[in-house]
Amino acid sequence: MRFVCMLAIFLRFARADTISSLTDGENKTSTSLEFKDKEWNDLSILRQMVNQETVIRLALVKNVHALFSDVNLMKKSITASETTISRLQQTFEALNTLVYSLQKENSELKNSSIISQTRMIEFETRIQTLNESVSFLHDKINVNQMESDEKRQEMFNKTNSVIADMKIVLRYLSVTLFDFKEHTDLETESRDKKYEKLKHHFNSSVNELKTETFKTKSGLSNITAQIQSVEDSQTEMKGELTETLNRTVTKFETQFQTSEYERLKLSSTVSSLEVAQMNMSKSRCDVSTRIGFTATISSTSTTWNSGTLVFDVVITNVGNGYNPSTGVFTAPTAGEYVFFVNVQSFGTQSIYVDVVLNGVTKVRTMAYNGGSSEYYEAGPNLVVLTLQKGDRVWVKRHSGQGFYISGPITTFSGFRL
Repeated sequence: MRFVCMLAIFLRFARADTISSLTDGENKTSTSLEFKDKEWNDLSILRQMVNQETVIRLALVKNVHALFSDVNLMKKSITASETTISRLQQTFEALNTLVYSLQKENSELKNSSIISQTRMIEFETRIQTLNESVSFLHDKINVNQMESDEKRQEMFNKTNSVIADMKIVLRYLSVTLFDFKEHTDLETESRDKKYEKLKHHFNSSVNELKTETFKTKSGLSNITAQIQSVEDSQTEMKGELTETLNRTVTKFETQFQTSEYERLKLSSTVSSLEVAQMNMSKSRCDVSTRIGFTATISSTSTTWNSGTLVFDVVITNVGNGYNPSTGVFTAPTAGEYVFFVNVQSFGTQSIYVDVVLNGVTKVRTMAYNGGSSEYYEAGPNLVVLTLQKGDRVWVKRHSGQGFYISGPITTFSGFRL
């Protein structure tokens, strides 16, 4: 552009010189005119060159603008292609996610099948245990027929409910897989249309997209095959579960009827036992109210001659009424009590003892030796006393001294009637 401006300025000066030379041409020589003509020819050539350069520059500017426009269009097309490719990648990632979710659902279905089989095994084990229990309690079962029918009907209804729920779940899975298949087909058609649009812009991009589409279709075919395999396995599992449940229900009904009959017999036996137990309970005292004790002494004494005779070795002490440290029995409850005492004399000695209630003598016993020979005499006695709760009974010396033991001979016992 700078060169063009300089040429324009030069041409203006040249034109001004020419005009001035024409006005002053009267006093010029013919030699100068020839020189001027030569310059005019050079200027004409220069003008032509400048014009050509200007035309060339304008053509170049036009071409540059066209090139810029093409570049902008190409950038827009590339941007659109990148956007489309990004969308296709997102769609492919979504498909991968769906494939993963289908695989996860398939794994969950397999786990559910394993759990169902485990439960069936446990159920069969329980039925076997029930069979053993039924055989063991074959003589002791009783049940009302109406209740057994209601329970059997309830079990049958529960089983039908479980089967119906399983059917609903399987149908829901089938519908979900079918919808997913239709959605996948629609996405495939939409993707094919986008491929056709992209084909008009860039052939290379179209080829890459076709390759991606072929891979995606292959993946969808694999997914469809997997879905079909899942549906087939579900159908097979449904048939096996239905058949197993039917067999189990039939077997359980048979066992249940048998168990109902056996329970009927057992209930009759239990009723008889309850009646017998009631009769027995009426004819004997309650175990919780039983009170009784027996105690003896631990060693022989020849010098004992005062106070309470303490029977320090406990043989029986039901109700914990007797205290072996003091030799005193304290009544835990009111009632009629029987007390028995036996004292054995030592050698030629004699001994008299009393059974005392709250310090009052009730009965007396003696082991008397009136001769000089060593005879070990025994002095037993028994008494029935009416006691209130907290009354105290013990054995005390009346006269004489000493007592003898060779085994539990000298004893003190008591019990509630």
